[in-house]
Amino acid sequence: MTASIIQGKWRLPDHAIIQAQGADAFHFLHSQLSNAVEGLGRDQARPAAYCTAQGRLLANGMFWQHSDTTIQWVVSQDLAEGLVRRLGMFVLRAKVTLTLEPRWHVWGATGPQWVPAALHQQPVWSRLDTEDDTWIVAPHSQPHAPAAWCIRATADPTHAAKAIPNDVDDLASKGAAIWQAARLDSGWPWIRSSSQDMFLPSALNMDTNGSIDFKKGCYPGQEVVARSHYRGATKRRMALGGAVWPDTQEAPAAGSDLFAAGQAPGRPVGRIIEAIATPGRLHVAAEITLTDWPQTTYAIGNPDGVCLDLTLPKP
Repeated sequence: MTASIIQGKWRLPDHAIIQAQGADAFHFLHSQLSNAVEGLGRDQARPAAYCTAQGRLLANGMFWQHSDTTIQWVVSQDLAEGLVRRLGMFVLRAKVTLTLEPRWHVWGATGPQWVPAALHQQPVWSRLDTEDDTWIVAPHSQPHAPAAWCIRATADPTHAAKAIPNDVDDLASKGAAIWQAARLDSGWPWIRSSSQDMFLPSALNMDTNGSIDFKKGCYPGQEVVARSHYRGATKRRMALGGAVWPDTQEAPAAGSDLFAAGQAPGRPVGRIIEAIATPGRLHVAAEITLTDWPQTTYAIGNPDGVCLDLTLPKP
């Protein structure tokens, strides 16, 4: 079940923007991320993975060309400072400066009146600059309900919330959660601190959804990712779905184990990649083992836990 479509614009405070600036910015990030940074057009963004040498995900997100010498990259807020430090270890003599940009904030917008008309029929990752904002078409965008990220710099980062069109905090929070759930339901979970270094990109279908350029050359983890892809050795994939969920209960944490429902306690048969709670509904992306599919019913936390209704997206 997908998230209910509501129209509006909501700040996404769990997003952060890392900026790479300098003569070598494009080449440097090209050597670090799974997707091609060099050759990126001004009218597009690209999704990408950032991995350990063992091929496990440290972060994912999207990047775009902010200027001729600047790349901006959106990642989960709770990872951003650590990613800047880690990437800084590999700068060496490259002419690039890496910064976390507190003035820049991200909103999610849905609806014809909230998303610029020029993007209403455009494919995912299409990008448009307006006078004040950068807009990027989101994966869950639909012809009747266009959806996009909106990136804007604020003069005072402590007052970013004033730019939110909703003046009721609870409404803004629920709207943002529904927007994020729609993004998750469309097959695009985000790595956060609780799921860092847990999953290979293939567990998030990043080898089939355009997040990896298999022709671009080396980046951390490239050998592991390429070997899994070309040898067809992927044993785990992402399943999407959810369950009825109490409004007062928080979503389970990323990495929470899934068990075979109704069976004796034993080994976990999957893990949650990301879960988002909206009113009355839990939205889940989970890593499952293909040999357990489709005969297994998945329960959260233990065999008697809440059962998930999952589907396996087509590659």
